Amino acid sequence: MILAGDEFADQHDLDISDEHGPNKQIDPVKYERMNEDWRRRIFDYVARLVKFRIKSPALAVNDTIFIHTDFEDSKRVLAWQRGYGENIVVVVANFSDYGTPNAGDSKAEYVIPNFPKMPTGKHWREVTQDRTVAEARIGREPIYAWEAKVYELV
Repeated sequence: MILAGDEFADQHDLDISDEHGPNKQIDPVKYERMNEDWRRRIFDYVARLVKFRIKSPALAVNDTIFIHTDFEDSKRVLAWQRGYGENIVVVVANFSDYGTPNAGDSKAEYVIPNFPKMPTGKHWREVTQDRTVAEARIGREPIYAWEAKVYELV
């Protein structure tokens, strides 16, 4: 992915439809595209996830515990936990077009009833957006269509 430039949404400019043509597999990454704001945000998003994957002890364990599934009304929402004790990660993934109604409203919520409790002195951080989750919103944040949120206990 990084070699191909996909980490900042690089587009492939060459017509590679001719399998035997001289341009096959030759499409250098145009790094100046990363200066565009939306491409920089994609790059930063991927960089956060790569860095998190490398440093998180919870992701080093193979066990996955599914804590929530919602397949009602065309929803495909799953939540799972990796890790144990105070080294845990929770992923909430929406594999559907469903989105929390009025998701931008501060009172909108999608509830994950089995979201792990927060130990004293710890807090949840949402990794993809690099933000701390307010205690009142833990396991109660709205979700958008085709969105995944990654929560780390810190």
